Amino acid sequence: MNVLVMGAGGVGGYFGALLARLGHRVTVIARGPHLDAMQRSGLRVETAIEPAFTVAVHALSDAEPNVVADLVLFTVKSYDTDEGIACIRPAMGPRTTILTLQNGVDSGESLAAAFGWERVLEGVVYIESHVGAPGVIAQIGGPRRVIFGRRAGNGEREIELLHSFTEAGWNAELSEAILRDLWTKLCFIGPFAAANTITGLSAERMCLVERCERLVQMVMAEFAAVSAAEGAGLPADAVETAMDRFRGFKGMSSMLRDRAGGKRLESEALVGSTVRRGTARGIPTPVTESLYCLLAPMRDGGADQLG
Repeated sequence: MNVLVMGAGGVGGYFGALLARLGHRVTVIARGPHLDAMQRSGLRVETAIEPAFTVAVHALSDAEPNVVADLVLFTVKSYDTDEGIACIRPAMGPRTTILTLQNGVDSGESLAAAFGWERVLEGVVYIESHVGAPGVIAQIGGPRRVIFGRRAGNGEREIELLHSFTEAGWNAELSEAILRDLWTKLCFIGPFAAANTITGLSAERMCLVERCERLVQMVMAEFAAVSAAEGAGLPADAVETAMDRFRGFKGMSSMLRDRAGGKRLESEALVGSTVRRGTARGIPTPVTESLYCLLAPMRDGGADQLG
């Protein structure tokens, strides 16, 4: 299988490397020192579950002309979606499938607007991984779980991909209700990432103060209300389930890591989208909107993020 990884960060780099290790032809699109290191020495994965390994990949700054991908792993940060769409166009053929593993619920719609829903699979990822150094993916925790599917229903292509993914070592499963799965994750990660990024506090620290814990729960309830209006079909105990995850979560959000590094934040996909969708559906989201406003001054990054 000819695989194009659009965005070789913690998610795309890790899952793309597993496919390359199995023998698939994997091309990764990257920039800067990360690209230079992969071109010199390949892509190295340092993982919490097995010995480190290095794979040879085709590391490029743009898609190869006249080389059509069978599968595109679309894993750029959400704010780079439009640029990523432009970059993968030369690799798109009549049978190319795009699997987006981005945060939030917007990316599938953006890709479908560009290429049609028949090309697009949406996925949810549960993993803790990042670029540990140029050319190196550090997978430090999480179940490495990928849930993916097609909104209109899965067929032979999706079953074939599931077999390919599991053979490569992905902890993958096929979903018959991918919109529900997308919102299930967003109802947890959006409120947690917002509170974590604004305060710098872990979930455990926030839960020590009842009012703070209750505020996060209120945001989760607003997310769930918007998801219901969107037809996601979350179970009645979705907020309680998200709160259970919040109370037991040990790590930091990727958005806080980006803030600490002076990088742009995915606040639009993780928080702003829910505010906008709520407004469009007539669902009030006052607490979420307050956190969204607090994130606004740090959204575009900068060296003084924590100053």
